[in-house]
Amino acid sequence: MKTILQVILLISLQFIMVGCSIKERFPGSTSDQVWTAMKATAQSPDYQDAHYTKRWTIIDNFVDIDEESHVIEIDRSLERVLQRPMTNPLYEKSSWIFTVELIDGDPPVASIHNRGVSLPTKFQFEAERFFSEMRMLLKSPDSDPAVD
Repeated sequence: MKTILQVILLISLQFIMVGCSIKERFPGSTSDQVWTAMKATAQSPDYQDAHYTKRWTIIDNFVDIDEESHVIEIDRSLERVLQRPMTNPLYEKSSWIFTVELIDGDPPVASIHNRGVSLPTKFQFEAERFFSEMRMLLKSPDSDPAVD
């Protein structure tokens, strides 16, 4: 009986920690504009946040773009030394493996699927960071996101 409970717990943890998906709609933008913003965000992510607890250094950023199916595979490694006031420095590593897909429609939708092991709340923060970067590119007056 104890072994069965352990197996059920292990399977349950896998469902909780893997396979989270988040979607974001982009009204006011075309599919081409959203696709261009998705590619730019995947290839040149920005982890230099104004708040020191959200800053990371990119160690590896492997990006595979499938133009035909509008799918981007991302495998990213990050690290940082977090130094909060009156504490010892904390060295942290983070790894993200996820897929970003453009779903054509009116409005276009970007979907991010976590393929790595992480808590859903942590992945939600990473997905929101990705979408926030895309929104900044899409409304930037200095650049036309439809131009490659």
